[in-house]
Amino acid sequence: MKKAGVPQFDYNTFKKSYDSNAQLKAMTEFDPQGVTVKDPNKPELDASPTNDGGDSVEKMAKRATDVGAKI
Repeated sequence: MKKAGVPQFDYNTFKKSYDSNAQLKAMTEFDPQGVTVKDPNKPELDASPTNDGGDSVEKMAKRATDVGAKI
């Protein structure tokens, strides 16, 4: 960071900047574990998968390994 001419941040200095800068808040997610840059082009992952009525992985794997299965 020094070679790039960009200031270095530790937790406290970044937190101070994050708390006082709405633009920085809009671009990042921040917690004690780290900083994540928000990407508006990246879809959010749904933490609760839904069952759309399709085959389960277990059924598909069993079919794939069933040597006598008709295709």
